[in-house]
Amino acid sequence: MIVPGRARLGQVVFYVGRPLALLFFWDVLVTIAYFIKGIDNRYISFPHLPLSLLGSAIAIYLAFRNTAAYARWWEARTLWGAMINYSRSFGREMQTLLPFEATALQRLLILRHVAYVHALRLHLRRQTPWDELAPRLPQDEIARLQQVANVPNTILNETARIIAREASLDSIRLTTIEQTMRELLNAQGGMERIRNTPFPQQYATYPALFTHVFCILLPLGLVESLRIFTPLGSTGVGFLFLALLQIGNDMEHPFSNTANDVPLTAITRTIEIDLRDSLGEAHELKPVQPEKGVLW
Repeated sequence: MIVPGRARLGQVVFYVGRPLALLFFWDVLVTIAYFIKGIDNRYISFPHLPLSLLGSAIAIYLAFRNTAAYARWWEARTLWGAMINYSRSFGREMQTLLPFEATALQRLLILRHVAYVHALRLHLRRQTPWDELAPRLPQDEIARLQQVANVPNTILNETARIIAREASLDSIRLTTIEQTMRELLNAQGGMERIRNTPFPQQYATYPALFTHVFCILLPLGLVESLRIFTPLGSTGVGFLFLALLQIGNDMEHPFSNTANDVPLTAITRTIEIDLRDSLGEAHELKPVQPEKGVLW
């Protein structure tokens, strides 16, 4: 996630770099062709009214598409916010509902939950979790996890089985813990739904096609009035449309491990710090800090 800050001109231009460079090159070619003698300028122009209507329609289309993409991104962030809260609740329940003398079991279950959230982060990003899990889970369990498709779900199921074997827990306490674990799985299911459901084809393909066609026609509609300033005007307007298109592309995949994603590494670090603090153990963990303006 890009943290708020002062935007630099170079960063803004680089955001749509290659398409913008191609558009500028096309604008220059159209302008040069317009001034070459012997070329009929009727073939290097486009009516203003259709171009204006096309630009307005594309702008509305991109606005709807970006709203849908941001809603997808925001739902992902909301689900991780719920994951933070229910993880804290899980840690508290382990320490208050389990017998006070069972400190080893409390610590085991809380650290297992730390392993769970790290496994979930890597699961959503389609990365291998074994380096993260090696210091947190027994080697025999990791060997079993390497045979399953959904590692975080399997970790949580094993945690539930460990809790169910605790004879001191009555049905009321078990029900309370089960409710928290159900909410954890509901949040995980929502995240997996976002990751596994592709953006509708109408929103993923058509905006790119219409925007690029508009950018190709743009200098043809402006060259007659702007003349030598066509590259400046056309590239400036095209930049706005290309930036809107790219913003939607960035928002529609909140777990793809890019600069515009939900900051899963920072969130899971926050959960781990909170749970380890609840155990009262010393650690040197600190919140993840932005790197070059990006919080991962």
